[in-house]
Amino acid sequence: MIGKTLSHYRIESELGRGGMGVVYHAHDELLKRDVAVKILREDALGQADRRTRLLCEARAASALNHPGITTIFEVGESGGQLFIVMELVQGETLRRQVSSAGPLEPRVVARLGAQIAEALQAAHSHGVIHGDIKPENIVVQPDGGPKLFDFGIARQVAEETATSTRSAKDIGETPVASIAGTVAYMAPEVIRGRPADARADLYSFGVVLFELTTGHRPFPGPTISALMAQILHEPTPSLIGAKSIVPAELGRIVQKLLEKEPGSRYQTARDLQVDFTNLQRDLELGALLPAAVLGKRAVAVLPFKLLTPNPEDEYLGVALADAIINHLGGSGELLVRPTNTTRRYAKQAVDPLFAAREMNVQIVVDGSIQKSGSRLRVHVQAWNAADGTTLLTGKYDSEMAALFELQDQVAAALAASLGLKESASAGPPAQPPTKNPRAYELFLRAVERLSRVNKWDTRTAIEMLENATRLDPKFTDAWARLAGACVFMAGTFDPTPQWYRKGEQAMRRALALNPMDSEALCARGRILWTPLKGYKNRQALLNLSESLERNPGYHPSLVWRSLILLHCGVHEEAIEGLKEALAAHPDDGFTLTFLGQVYQFCGDYSEAERHFRRALSLDPSSLWANLFSPMAPLYGPNPEKAVDILHTAQQVVPGDALLMTWEGLLWAKRGEPRKAKELIRKALKVGKSVLHTHHMWHTAAATYATIGMPAEAVRLLVRAGRTGLPNYPLFRDDPHFKPLQKYPPFLRLLANLKKETNGYRREFGNASLLD
Repeated sequence: MIGKTLSHYRIESELGRGGMGVVYHAHDELLKRDVAVKILREDALGQADRRTRLLCEARAASALNHPGITTIFEVGESGGQLFIVMELVQGETLRRQVSSAGPLEPRVVARLGAQIAEALQAAHSHGVIHGDIKPENIVVQPDGGPKLFDFGIARQVAEETATSTRSAKDIGETPVASIAGTVAYMAPEVIRGRPADARADLYSFGVVLFELTTGHRPFPGPTISALMAQILHEPTPSLIGAKSIVPAELGRIVQKLLEKEPGSRYQTARDLQVDFTNLQRDLELGALLPAAVLGKRAVAVLPFKLLTPNPEDEYLGVALADAIINHLGGSGELLVRPTNTTRRYAKQAVDPLFAAREMNVQIVVDGSIQKSGSRLRVHVQAWNAADGTTLLTGKYDSEMAALFELQDQVAAALAASLGLKESASAGPPAQPPTKNPRAYELFLRAVERLSRVNKWDTRTAIEMLENATRLDPKFTDAWARLAGACVFMAGTFDPTPQWYRKGEQAMRRALALNPMDSEALCARGRILWTPLKGYKNRQALLNLSESLERNPGYHPSLVWRSLILLHCGVHEEAIEGLKEALAAHPDDGFTLTFLGQVYQFCGDYSEAERHFRRALSLDPSSLWANLFSPMAPLYGPNPEKAVDILHTAQQVVPGDALLMTWEGLLWAKRGEPRKAKELIRKALKVGKSVLHTHHMWHTAAATYATIGMPAEAVRLLVRAGRTGLPNYPLFRDDPHFKPLQKYPPFLRLLANLKKETNGYRREFGNASLLD
């Protein structure tokens, strides 16, 4: 077939052969693109019913649209030959990976497991079953993402293989490799000839996972008959043992997939994806969590369901949950998922125990609100996610005007049911933050808007909070939340001085009313660490530390304190703080990005790249992740990997000066000083990045050092150090500054920064780690 044309596809080379036919690399002459063409075996055309079934399967699979499933472009016939045209996927099969490199790391298995489970769910939800899941049918692309081949099409071959092997009588037969390779991944019910459904795919996937983890299949039967007997009757070997390094949860997942009875397995790929996602999170955080979070229970409070639907009252469900979240989190005894994580359940019916699995928590709280005129009835339940037992159930009645007292009563009952310390669950009732019911309603509406995390709703929330403070100028909580909202707007959506100034005014009003308000202290710390205030590192850290003393579970203070520490060179404490923040909010792309950045500063570029990649997978449009992710490949062994990352980032943040400097560094490493200088000059002319400019100056300095311009490099490093990046270990260890190691101005800069970094270490870190 090489060199021939099939319909409008020119066959260029052979890619591989399998049980169904031959796959070729071809060129689509009509649409001018490269494709893969599978030409089916001649015996596939011999029986009319077999041919009809195969075409139906292929057409059903062609309707699937998922990044983990190979797209089918066309099913056709030409010159008596039946063929299927698919996207051409680059990469290598799992078979080749395991054969060449042996077992995969558990966290790689967890990542692939979550991604493949998601693809299986997409297919199964459309009624399409693969039927022949095995390492040969899964390709890992250069970016690490898996692709499944032959969806729906392979089932026919697999069923026929099962039928033919069941008729084998010679126990001593020598198996044909292709047949044995298929049988080894078959579910017991398929071998027995029973009706099989999507759970048979899950069993096959379990065999693949066992092989990825150990390097061999669970049943090694030397002949087809022996292999079938093992699959049907022998207990599945456990991945967990005295000498095993396989995480217990991974072993449990695989064991459940390999149950011989379909009813004992995972019932859907969605259930499997949830468990793999949780395992991936746990492994991503690392084996050793900070001591501060060990033994703490994770809790999620779902938005309360409104039993009397009214768009005007929808804010109540999220606002009530938010109040409980803040109450429970304030003790520091629990890891409480933040409101912007739980609000996705606001408008969907969900089993609370399934939501608990999705969020990987031990305790889940849900409830309902019934509103009649000005009266409210709230029903609340707390569940132990492990066994489904009820920890609390209660009903609470209130007038709308006394909503704060109702929230406080519910939160206190929950705290007591969870066994929190007396100070967190008892004591005199808190005083309402305002006596103006309308001001409090506006505050609650703003809380719900802020949980949506977008520019429009943040701005609307700011207007609501401003109106609340006009109605009650002594409403401390409203001033504090307004300060936080303005700083969030500046740092996330609109980095202009007006929002910081507005936030500063609100922060000052809040602290004048309550000098110990943790939210306002956090806002003051964040404002002090801005260009507007000249990056007052020490004062900002003091305020953020005080905020955490007042509210140990206040997530923004923990993240921002860690963020400033990483900029000041106190890397160990920054990593511990960011990991602690992730333990409470595992899918926070902001925290993931800066954990990647601190690993980058420590020289662990592969770990940095892993965190950047995960942040982008959670939010591909994230400003932070897009602006910092080019850093990892540029410092690694293959800087050309930054090209595609830069291209994507430039679509998200066009014309950003930091991205220009990353590109300049790339040209410098390519040995193109003229292009490098041109881009750096352009970036410096722009003058600032969407984010803090000290990162642009650092990267520009690295570029100048690489192309032999030491004076310019040091000049920019001095500016970076004075404006929020006084990072002695970063500048000392950055490989691009090796040419400056004997340059006196650079050595003087390092000496000054060493004193400053050690000062922060003494006051806010571990003094035993002084340089």
